[in-house]
Amino acid sequence: MLSFYTTNTLCNSQKPLLVLSFLFLFAVPARAQTYTMPTTGLQNTYTGACPVATCSGTFYDNGGAGGNYSPNNNATEWTFAPSTPGMCVRAAFTSFSMNDTYFLCFGPSSCCDYLRIYDGPNINSPLLYNNCTSSPGTITSTNGSLTFKFVSDGSVQLAGWAATISCVACAGGAPANTPSDCPNATTIYGTDFFPNPSNGVGNVAEGCNGCSLGETYSHWYKFTIKTGGTLAFTIDPINNANDFDFALFGPGVTCGTLGSPIRCSNAAVSGNGNTGLGNGAGDVSEDITGDQWVSQLNVTAGQSFYLLVDAALTGNSGFNFIVTGTAVIEEPLPLRLASFSGKNQNGRNYIQWETTNEINTKTFELERGTDGAGYTKIASLQSAGSGNNMYVYNDPFVSGSKVFYRLKIIDLSGAFTYSHAIWIDADLRSTVKVYPTPASNVLNIHMGKPNLVNSRAMVYDVTGKFLHSFLIQNIQQQLDISRLSQGMYILKFEDGTATRFVKK
Repeated sequence: MLSFYTTNTLCNSQKPLLVLSFLFLFAVPARAQTYTMPTTGLQNTYTGACPVATCSGTFYDNGGAGGNYSPNNNATEWTFAPSTPGMCVRAAFTSFSMNDTYFLCFGPSSCCDYLRIYDGPNINSPLLYNNCTSSPGTITSTNGSLTFKFVSDGSVQLAGWAATISCVACAGGAPANTPSDCPNATTIYGTDFFPNPSNGVGNVAEGCNGCSLGETYSHWYKFTIKTGGTLAFTIDPINNANDFDFALFGPGVTCGTLGSPIRCSNAAVSGNGNTGLGNGAGDVSEDITGDQWVSQLNVTAGQSFYLLVDAALTGNSGFNFIVTGTAVIEEPLPLRLASFSGKNQNGRNYIQWETTNEINTKTFELERGTDGAGYTKIASLQSAGSGNNMYVYNDPFVSGSKVFYRLKIIDLSGAFTYSHAIWIDADLRSTVKVYPTPASNVLNIHMGKPNLVNSRAMVYDVTGKFLHSFLIQNIQQQLDISRLSQGMYILKFEDGTATRFVKK
């Protein structure tokens, strides 16, 4: 963190004054912390420093309190996040001098030097201020964080800015149980699809250490090794244009003592967007110029890890997490979800899930959220206790935007796990038909609406094991199933739609 404290300078020309000054220092509280804008980026990026979690202090341009800003600042960025959950960062500018304009300059309003302020954790967030000719005044985030981006050329350098940093209560309140915070990490039990609907840094800015740049639109995961071997995995974006970075912490760390990551990739997205551990890589970390792969890891049974997956933007399409090494990640409770799906029907959201191998399962708690980050319990259903079963719930809550659902599966011992999340969009949801079923070699897929075109679908077996994914290219298309064994399979789509088919 680039910061410093200011102190009083003692006059030593007269001893009585020295004593009075000494006593005065003890009588007056220490001045608030100050922050100066970084001038160079970390890991070959524009991120000047780790996100700052604070609700007080003074923020200056890189010239500090008494100097002008430096020339040729190349769009360095810095994010301020609230240090108190439920609060939003506010920057009140007390001075501003950047009015350097020329008709050949390419900044806003022909500014040669200018400041941009974004309502969120990076420059993909909504733009709140973009100018140099007038002060931003008071700028307040609507979702927690503010990001600042500064550009200057080599001609004229002025006094820059001073802004008082504080926090006010967010209009929408604090997101609850957000997986953007490490203590609420989603458990990984092996190969699976994760929608990753994170919308920011959560209530706490964390994970920025070593090769990790911390969080922008982040989601925390955790897993435990059941059988030792080589840990390797692939993060396979559903939309190949989505840029996912990751940092792996462990083994045996806690959210409060994460330390530096042991594997880390900040590489820019390219090709099919895949990133992860393995693929023949020999390095343990890489910056934006990397090839998206770092080396696999030797692990032993019982070791636990935290995985931070960071996206460049909110609203991404999620990813398949595919385990590719010899190590086995700890499996969940004996119960297996054969399917978990939902649809809007007759003004209600109809939620359904099927189980296999229920052993000692006590309760299903259905949770609902409107942003994919925080969830609230809306129903508790008693488990049948054993065997294969189907459960349904009709939720009268319908929203014009996505509604997210997940299951909390509780064992008789009190142990519990969460399902993956699904979502329902009453306006955009697609009706999917597959035929024939049973099918021999080719399955026909028909989407009732085009909202799923250019997204990916996943094929699972009846135990919930992920097999492969494919791209939906047209409203009607065919899927080659000739290599599948006989039996029942599940198709899951990006919007939460799921359907079954039988291979004969």
